[in-house]
Amino acid sequence: PVSSAHPGQTAPESEPTVSIADEARRPDAAPARPGESIIEAPMPGLILRHEVEVGDAVQAGQTVLVLEAMKMENSLPAPAAGAVRSLPFGVGDKVSRGDVLAVINPS
Repeated sequence: PVSSAHPGQTAPESEPTVSIADEARRPDAAPARPGESIIEAPMPGLILRHEVEVGDAVQAGQTVLVLEAMKMENSLPAPAAGAVRSLPFGVGDKVSRGDVLAVINPS
């Protein structure tokens, strides 16, 4: 094999960049507290808007955020009543299927 690098020289490695969205996808960023409810992205998409803020009380079935996927708006409801603990992604963020979009503490 022929290398384009000079003898004794290695190719420069680029530093990986980590976005806020990447941080939220880390396994250790997922909720680990017993009893919490989460809303996961059912498909890849774009966060259009949050209908609630961190700290707000929500009822089961209440829309927490709206995800655009395949040119359709998908309202994602709270699976249980409680208080919103976390909204890891901001408006305009792209998300992948399975990303945790909201964490709700039980009431």
